[in-house]
Amino acid sequence: MRNLDHVRSKLKEQVPLITHMGIDVVAWDGSTVMVEAPLEPNLNTHGTAFGGSLYCVGAMTGWSAVHLTLMEAGHLPSVWVAKGEVEYLKPVRGVLRASTTVTGAMRDTLISAYESKGRAKINIEIVIQEEGQDAVRMKAMYVAMSPTE
Repeated sequence: MRNLDHVRSKLKEQVPLITHMGIDVVAWDGSTVMVEAPLEPNLNTHGTAFGGSLYCVGAMTGWSAVHLTLMEAGHLPSVWVAKGEVEYLKPVRGVLRASTTVTGAMRDTLISAYESKGRAKINIEIVIQEEGQDAVRMKAMYVAMSPTE
């Protein structure tokens, strides 16, 4: 829980927009992370979730997964999105809830590269569901680097 609290604090303190949007990292079980934001501050002109807000929630989900994975391996990385591609499949009319899973193989590759080179890249797929169906799919590449690099 300490790592999850660290990531929550880092996002809210260092990215002011996160607080305004109501984004929160609500769950982490060591491989799957879930990030949520309420609909109200993220509305568009149609009364559904704004596309930019959906992208941001997705991007923060992948960022959190990479950060938490490396923290659990004993590192405090600098992480950022290098590339992101998003598909908007259907409107989101409720809570913006995104999730992603870092598999064991992904974790091993990420940690190995980070520890041997001081930096690593990882591709992550994030999904936001609406009523049990995929509403948004995002594929993003994240880069993690040792703060001393």
